[in-house]
Amino acid sequence: MAFWVHYVVPASAVGDGTPLPTGDEIIGFAQTVDVDAGDRTVEFSILAVGDGYQIATDIDCTSLLRGHAEEIAAARAVDAWVLDLASRAVRIHELLLHRWYEVCSESHRSSLDPLERWLTAHDPAGDYWASLGTTARRRPR
Repeated sequence: MAFWVHYVVPASAVGDGTPLPTGDEIIGFAQTVDVDAGDRTVEFSILAVGDGYQIATDIDCTSLLRGHAEEIAAARAVDAWVLDLASRAVRIHELLLHRWYEVCSESHRSSLDPLERWLTAHDPAGDYWASLGTTARRRPR
């Protein structure tokens, strides 16, 4: 069973002119990204959640956690792609994202400050998530 890498992006972090879904709409597409060994095509699905967006990818989170070079390179490339879209985001393991959705209100699903506090409490080492962007919170060491 595969678990995928997701990104949570608050609406306030998204640049102007970026086409994004509204309501129940889902935007799906494939994007080729540069990775260490050449190019990789990544499948994306973007949907509106709370006051922001969730970006699902086909990057295998289990392989990423196991240190597979191809998945690490793909995650880095997609991190950069997401940061071209938005100034701030959280990369998160699919299972943690679903757990977050169970414990938060629907309106807070894309609120990064509460999400990062919750993630820091549940995974202080940051094995299953990463804060991205210029205003990303620093995790305690």
